Amino acid sequence: IEDEVVDPETGESIRKSVFYIVSIGRGLSSKLAKLCDFFQASIYTVPNRETDYKRRIQEIEDGVHERKTVLSRSEIMVRKLLRKVARSEEKGRSMIKDWRLTLHKEKIICETLMKTRRYITMLRMDGWVPKEDLDLIKEEVDKFDSQGQAGSIAIDDAFAVDDETFRKTHGEPPTYFKTNEFTGIYQGIVNTYGVPKYKEVNPGLFTCVTFPFIFGVMYGDIGHGGTLFLVALYFLYYEESFLEQQRQGKMGELMKYAFGARYALILMGFFGFYCGTIYNDFISVPFQTFDSMWKEPANFTLTNNEFVLASDDAHYPYGVDYNWYHRKNELTFFNSLKMKMSVVIGVTQMLFGIGLGYWNYTYFNDKLSLFYVWIPQMLFMLCTFGYMCFMIIYKWTIDYSDGTEPPSLIQTMIKMFLSPGKVETPLYSGQAGVQVTLVLVAVATVPVMLFVKPILQNREHGEEHQPLVDENKNPAVDRKSSFGGSESIIGGSGSVLGEGDEKKHDLEADAEVEEVHQEEHSFGAEMIHSGIHTIEFVLGAVSNTASYLRLWALSLAHAQLAKVFWQKLIIEYGVETEGGLGVIMIIATYAAWFCATFAVLMCMDLLECFLHALRLHWVEFQNKFYMAEGYLFEPFSFEAKAEE
Repeated sequence: IEDEVVDPETGESIRKSVFYIVSIGRGLSSKLAKLCDFFQASIYTVPNRETDYKRRIQEIEDGVHERKTVLSRSEIMVRKLLRKVARSEEKGRSMIKDWRLTLHKEKIICETLMKTRRYITMLRMDGWVPKEDLDLIKEEVDKFDSQGQAGSIAIDDAFAVDDETFRKTHGEPPTYFKTNEFTGIYQGIVNTYGVPKYKEVNPGLFTCVTFPFIFGVMYGDIGHGGTLFLVALYFLYYEESFLEQQRQGKMGELMKYAFGARYALILMGFFGFYCGTIYNDFISVPFQTFDSMWKEPANFTLTNNEFVLASDDAHYPYGVDYNWYHRKNELTFFNSLKMKMSVVIGVTQMLFGIGLGYWNYTYFNDKLSLFYVWIPQMLFMLCTFGYMCFMIIYKWTIDYSDGTEPPSLIQTMIKMFLSPGKVETPLYSGQAGVQVTLVLVAVATVPVMLFVKPILQNREHGEEHQPLVDENKNPAVDRKSSFGGSESIIGGSGSVLGEGDEKKHDLEADAEVEEVHQEEHSFGAEMIHSGIHTIEFVLGAVSNTASYLRLWALSLAHAQLAKVFWQKLIIEYGVETEGGLGVIMIIATYAAWFCATFAVLMCMDLLECFLHALRLHWVEFQNKFYMAEGYLFEPFSFEAKAEE
């Protein structure tokens, strides 16, 4: 054949040759057919009579014509369908996306059904559901039955989620918190570190306030905090418009992050503004809201320039007196103020974190940890850094204007441990005896945290140890079935085993679980675990307290950067420039000041303070009580699966 022929199986163009074989005998014909098959030759039987030959040709021609007709109609239908798809794209609704979504839903349903337990005539599915939504599930099942669907559905919710035996079989329940757009972002911050264990104290509740407040301490400025607050307020006011842009894909990546954090930014801006009012700092310029408590001396000169109190009982009503700004000792004053404030805030938050551990130990009925871990930790923290905070606040209440030398708190804390009982500059009467007592209590708590709990755990384990099987290799204890009462798990249940076989199977499984648990228990492992936690807490008490000094460092850096930008660009290069060039320089330096403030303080420093506040919550605060060993409750949802 001169023209190439398309192979219907591979689609490749190949050359074909036609040959005709005439054979006599059935055996020879069979051998020739096998030979043709070996060389991949196609065999066509030629009719013996001319009428059959013509009929065969006619059938082939009719088949070709029929296939051409079907192909033509198929092409027409495909064109119509493509035009319909194109019109749907123009109208903003894609049929292709609908098809993909439908296929995706079918795939999700199949994957879910694959997780069921299959029996002869039924399917069993175990799952978690919030207690408050259980009635909703039952209503949906009743609707299914009332519609006359084939088969039936039964829900068994008689499982005790808090039962220890149940949890050994089914594992820990998932963690579920109902959140909204405001609380969701703070819960997301907590979940990024780790998901709370079921019914564990949730740090997200307190993070809603402590996180933006810690940020505000570092970012405190009336101008910058107020600007951030107004930007977040703008996002909230036009929220629907921004959400529509986000749905249409018209929002840039940076704008997505900023808009997504709008509920966090509004509180961060508020607390930045609030702390700015306490610092009395508006872009490095203080407000003269109240009369100053300081005044110039009567014989004021260049050498005698030390301000004096306006009166013996003078005090500034709110925040920092504006006269502390733009003085030679400004940096010294704010260094002392913000450093001590950072320590007090940090120790208070850590003590609050340790206090939250009480509720965890109480709820989970962990009395050993409550008495021999939580109480020693609280005493250690109060006797060391809690006492330091007491001295800071007490020192603030003392008037040293009469020439009395104030004590150095850092030296006092160092000598409290290195030279107990010796106080060179006492802060109050009887200080030496108090400090010796505090040191003894703090030191005594360390061996309690280290040894007592592992020893008592080992003793309890030895007393509770019992043989798992009797001499006939049958379970020694007839335990209850692992399915106790519950409010949070639903699912139909069924079994292909008989009642006696099923009970025996459950008992043997419980015995195996208990045996593994006993094999894993080791006094040495408990001692190592306790030692690690004790060392981590004691050293962490020092390092975590020092870590809170970042509040002082970043707050001071923010204020000094704002001061440098304002004095150098606006004052020195702008306002103080004389002549006709002054107007041009004011415009130019204002533009430079605005760009520097926006880039450095409103963007870079904003992100820096955010990250440091994040670290303080994850490491310094949450590790005092937060186990973070849970996993999120992820309900079946087509929308959530589609986003994945």
